[in-house]
Amino acid sequence: MTAIPLVLAFSEFDDSKEAWEKYDQVSFRDLCVKLGVGRKMYFEAFESMILTGLFAPGAECSAAAALGMAYFFVLSSQNAFDVRWCKGNVGEKIFDPWVEHLQSLGVEFQLSTRVQGFRTDDSKSITAIDCAVQDEDGAHELAIYADKVVFAVGGAALNRFVTCSPELAKHSDFRKFAYLRGLGVLATRLYLDTALDTPYSANACWGFDDGVGMTMFDITKLHELDGETSIIE
Repeated sequence: MTAIPLVLAFSEFDDSKEAWEKYDQVSFRDLCVKLGVGRKMYFEAFESMILTGLFAPGAECSAAAALGMAYFFVLSSQNAFDVRWCKGNVGEKIFDPWVEHLQSLGVEFQLSTRVQGFRTDDSKSITAIDCAVQDEDGAHELAIYADKVVFAVGGAALNRFVTCSPELAKHSDFRKFAYLRGLGVLATRLYLDTALDTPYSANACWGFDDGVGMTMFDITKLHELDGETSIIE
């Protein structure tokens, strides 16, 4: 019964810009407290949903993000799971052919290389990337010059780039990236010597540590593997 007040929030959250601005100002946990959701209901139902859906506790997620996720997966599109599993080894099936194709087009991959800073010109455009390389020749520095630079990295990496680069920190648009946070996701794959009969190929789990949730995947079923062993991730 204590969850009923959340119906009001769901009815107001129509995915509009105004709704996002309103509910993005408060965490999902604070919203539940404000609406009178019971402690038992929150921690046994909603907190677990947020942990396995958004990979963070409700106190660290905006109410807008939580309501948007809950509306999509719980109310409107329960079968629209946003993960499609490769039938086989991901490296062999996807990444190796992709890398080979890019190399055939003239793309060069700079491995064991860490970005240290950026250079800009008078027009404030990035002209080069200063890197630290650790390869068979030892440690050395490398400057990569480019006409255009694409930041194809996650929020945590962008945060570090801005924090460590005065050239980027000069610009307000880049300084905003310093507010982005990342989160830790650990994937562990278990190879069992016996067949494990799991009721579902994807199983949400929580309750073992505060602020931690996980999903257990039966890779044997997802990859449609045959045999007397099981692979669990």
